[in-house]
Amino acid sequence: MKTKETPFFDAVIRYGSYPLVVGATALVLFGGLAGGWPYFPTVPLTVAAALAVIALLERRLPFHAAWRHDHRDSVCDAIHAVVNLMVLLAVHGVVAALAPVWSAGIWWPDQWPLWAQALAVGMVLDLSLYSVHWLSHRVAWLWRFHAIHHSSERLYWLNGERRHPLHAGMMAAPGLIAVVLMGAPALAVGAWLGLLAVHLAFQHCNLDYRIGPLRFLIGAAEVHRWHHKREYEDAQVNFGEFWMVWDHLFGTFRLPRHKLGANEVGLKEVDFPMEYGAQLAYPFRALAPAANAASGAYALARAAFLRETRAAASCEAAGDLSSAWRAHELGHIVAQPYLSLHLRSHAAMLGLAWRTRNTSEILAQAVRLALVPIGHALGRTPPQNVGTGRFGVLEHGTWPSELDPITFQRR
Repeated sequence: MKTKETPFFDAVIRYGSYPLVVGATALVLFGGLAGGWPYFPTVPLTVAAALAVIALLERRLPFHAAWRHDHRDSVCDAIHAVVNLMVLLAVHGVVAALAPVWSAGIWWPDQWPLWAQALAVGMVLDLSLYSVHWLSHRVAWLWRFHAIHHSSERLYWLNGERRHPLHAGMMAAPGLIAVVLMGAPALAVGAWLGLLAVHLAFQHCNLDYRIGPLRFLIGAAEVHRWHHKREYEDAQVNFGEFWMVWDHLFGTFRLPRHKLGANEVGLKEVDFPMEYGAQLAYPFRALAPAANAASGAYALARAAFLRETRAAASCEAAGDLSSAWRAHELGHIVAQPYLSLHLRSHAAMLGLAWRTRNTSEILAQAVRLALVPIGHALGRTPPQNVGTGRFGVLEHGTWPSELDPITFQRR
């Protein structure tokens, strides 16, 4: 039964929910961490509490009543949320663990308060998220990963974390590497990622809220919902994860006046899998026919890559690091045309660099791991590049004399 207080409370929720919840989250994260509170459990508990509040609010004031009901997605989205939020929180630990490997960057304003440093992290990271997000709508193999996020036929608080974890990594990696190399502290990175998790829940929630003129600066739900339109041509707008600055700069900002319909989101594919395991496998099933071409080139390259990886391990065990590096370089050359093998080759070299405490090579391989997906998307993978720090990232090489160019066998 409606009471006289209902319109008042609904107005408070509509206009106050985002600034109050996000503001409180920022206050606890930035203020608490700056005051010496431990990252764990401060960040996980704060994020969990904010998400619970958003879930409750959208039950009270839904944007679409139809989106309150399960669309065969609740269990799957819950698993996505647990996995991706754990990864998001773990980034702080990874950054903190790797910090001693490199010297602090000279371009980072470490004299700023934590909240200002976190906002600086957010600007750099959001450009990375925007760029790879934009590419994911234009490059076929990236879209296969990103389509999972668009497959939900409703928008609600859990939908923000419906992402393939590999694609989430592709989107964030360039920006994370940039801020870390610039010297950003782990607390600033972790604090921003915690706030971003709460914002993403608001960005996709089924809550009829407003943020006024800030909608032109911040990617709230009233702006982002248009990015999820079922018609693919209409969804090429509003790519910003947090800030809308990049959409304005690159001409992708749109804000129609009419209300988005409850049945206007999702994909045109009617048989898209709604189980978590099937969604994780979806990009690879779609890529398999292209990767395993009829010519058998992929099979030859994979066999040669595995052979060189084993050879590198044997040389490393024997203490012959020069031969181990060369084996990894040869493996990289045959693996480079294929994204999955290309990533594995740099991961193997990163492992050797880490075990031998080769700081410059660790940085080189970390940068290459972040650039590989972008390079494949843009068609910028120079042939015969050996992939190590002593060789330019975009420098073309000559075919190695040790390998037969047809069979990839050692001569």
